[in-house]
Amino acid sequence: MSRYPIAMIPYANMAPYETLGPPEGCHFVHMTPRNSIDALKAKTVWAAAVPVGGLARLAQDVVPVGNFGIGARGEVMSVLFFSRCPFERMAASHTVYLTAASASSVRLLYLLMGYRLGFDRLPELAVPGALADGELVIGDAALGWHHIFERGEKVKHYIHMTDLAALWQQHWQLPFVFARWVVRLDAPRAVIQSVEAWLARFAEREALLITQSVARVAGRLRLPDDYVLRYLKGIRRCLDNQDQAGQDRFLSEWQEHSRPARTCWFKG
Repeated sequence: MSRYPIAMIPYANMAPYETLGPPEGCHFVHMTPRNSIDALKAKTVWAAAVPVGGLARLAQDVVPVGNFGIGARGEVMSVLFFSRCPFERMAASHTVYLTAASASSVRLLYLLMGYRLGFDRLPELAVPGALADGELVIGDAALGWHHIFERGEKVKHYIHMTDLAALWQQHWQLPFVFARWVVRLDAPRAVIQSVEAWLARFAEREALLITQSVARVAGRLRLPDDYVLRYLKGIRRCLDNQDQAGQDRFLSEWQEHSRPARTCWFKG
């Protein structure tokens, strides 16, 4: 009988993990990336693939489980900025919509825009319901919009699409890590061992699990099988030293550029 809840992000990029089934003695609880942080803090789940942007908040509560997560070297296809003008022409006079689902993605956009525009000249947040100049979209929604753009069409009033992982790779020549698998420090030993064994099995079977996930994801999102397969293959889940270097760079850049006077996007 399953006793231990494990958070599972219900996005396509996590589908191969879910296809493997939960670790022995555990069951999955679906939640957004950001909500997984709150759940770990509240001890309502024992393990999760949490946004790298939220790791500092969990520093006293969790430990990474091996080198597993969600990352990309170049195009990711599901963390995208859509805009009315090219990314490099965004300005302080423009407005943007962000997402409440992931701390890492918002911080990544903040850094990439800051590098190009200056951190004191970032666009303002759009008023709900207003026509914005740009919008950060992540997860399955972004994947669907990406497919529309690849067909030469546009979504809403946006005519430009920027892949943030590709832009990060271009800027730093490093991969970007969006999430890492972690487990609570006070988790029962049975949970820790089960999650470790589960991720080890995943590493051995990832290629097969990707193939097995395609039909379910494609059917749910109403996307072509070959497009979904391309997407799932492009996600990095078994990470290495280069991925860790990209993660470390992101965290150090955030620490350097997130002074209170510059974080109007994050108030509240």
